[in-house]
Amino acid sequence: MSFTHYADTRAEQFRENAERRIAMTDHLMMVVFDFTGGPQAQPDAPHAHPHEQTSCVVLGEVNFFLGDECRHLVPGDMVAIPGGVPHAIQLLTEHVRLVDSFTPIREDFLV
Repeated sequence: MSFTHYADTRAEQFRENAERRIAMTDHLMMVVFDFTGGPQAQPDAPHAHPHEQTSCVVLGEVNFFLGDECRHLVPGDMVAIPGGVPHAIQLLTEHVRLVDSFTPIREDFLV
């Protein structure tokens, strides 16, 4: 068990205008993603992974692409993503914060 304060969590810049902060247990990972540099004219390239994922918008607005669907999401909106389903976002505001959970753990985020 642990408590994690946002300000005390190490931010990892994983690409330009994007950073993440991680909290996890043995079987569940929560990631706070901060994206800046919006709005974007085009969405990010779709990606997929075997992990189940949930995502909640806590700041800003996005178009969220899930499979063949696209939804405009605002703070408080959530999406559940089965493993293997392509998904992407398009920033509609300058700053977007998402809180995502993954199971199993995204080992690729720990490198």
